Amino acid sequence: MDLRVEGLSHRYGDTVVLDDVTLDIPAGRIVCIVGPSGCGKSTLLRLIGGLERPEAGAVHQIGAPRATSLNPLTFVFQDFALLPWRSAAGNVSLVLEDHGGIDRDGIVADVLERTRLSEFRDALPRQLSGGMKQRVAIARALAVSPEVMLMDEPLSALDAQTRELLMDDLIDLWHRERFTAVYVTHNLAEAVRLGHRVVVLSRRPGRIREVVEIDTPLAERGAMEDVQRHLWDLMRDEARAADAELIDA
Repeated sequence: MDLRVEGLSHRYGDTVVLDDVTLDIPAGRIVCIVGPSGCGKSTLLRLIGGLERPEAGAVHQIGAPRATSLNPLTFVFQDFALLPWRSAAGNVSLVLEDHGGIDRDGIVADVLERTRLSEFRDALPRQLSGGMKQRVAIARALAVSPEVMLMDEPLSALDAQTRELLMDDLIDLWHRERFTAVYVTHNLAEAVRLGHRVVVLSRRPGRIREVVEIDTPLAERGAMEDVQRHLWDLMRDEARAADAELIDA
């Protein structure tokens, strides 16, 4: 299932946050969204996921979800959003409890294995590192067999070493699953490492400045400093202006 974002515009009160954003999210690809602070990256993700209704424009699903998909659009957040009194397995099973006629135990065991968490199934969140908590959040998202994962700065709360490990995990998972994701990040290195397509937004109101296609296979990417430099050249002046706006506010 592909997604087509067409002419999305949105405001909060008198503040226009997004203006006429149009982009394609093809199945089996990771589309990264970058831009200056306050440019509407997370708002765009919420609009795509249906958490908010846009002032103008629409998000179209092209093609039907698979019959096995319990929730076609599923979020992975920065703060893990785990219930502290539930084990890793219990947090994953939470999203399955309103669905009948499924093998909950089998699904939980499968996604824990796919995210390398099987031996931690009984651990509580307080017993897990930040990286392991985010793996649980990713396993929970996979449990509903989503068509598209909507990932809102999922690695930003982690230290640099853990971010590197989680990026490796996501790349390994993509090679096995070929999942689709819209991935919001402020980190250009993450975008270049993970994105098949990087969408650069302008400062508020967020408009698409450029869509950068990266054809190098995920497994073969290094720092790709030339691409990072190009993205930063697109963003530098916008980021300075956005920073001044935030200070003035």
